[in-house]
Amino acid sequence: MNNAASRTALATAFLLALSGFASACTGVEDNAPEISETYVDETGQFHAVGADGWLTFGLGDQLVYFVCLVDNENDYLIAQNGSANDADYELYSRFEWFVEGDQLYFCNQVSEAGSQADALDFVALPAADPANPTKSGCGVGNQAWSALRVVEP
Repeated sequence: MNNAASRTALATAFLLALSGFASACTGVEDNAPEISETYVDETGQFHAVGADGWLTFGLGDQLVYFVCLVDNENDYLIAQNGSANDADYELYSRFEWFVEGDQLYFCNQVSEAGSQADALDFVALPAADPANPTKSGCGVGNQAWSALRVVEP
């Protein structure tokens, strides 16, 4: 098995095991994110996205986010940050995504909301701006969005 296939298998197994961990969010089996897949970003970091969680791994620390709510029509999900994450643990995040041409971009627009409701508050925490994704529009620092490509087995 090649390295990419090994990482894909690991990510899939990990996402399946997420249901065994304590979280206020238990996944949304009947409404998985339309972008559920294993990806690599431009820095070499891997992202496994599924109905139960979003896992980031590969360069340093592993970050786990437990999916609470998915809105595929408006391209975002709300997740509770894992208790073992380095920062913002047990707070809430909002991941947003969009496709431009054949390129998928994502933004962790909100990472330290105190509740699901706070993470969903698009008035207090506006949506990320996709106008210039390679340069700006994401997060409080207005950084570039992250480009994702599917990891092929």
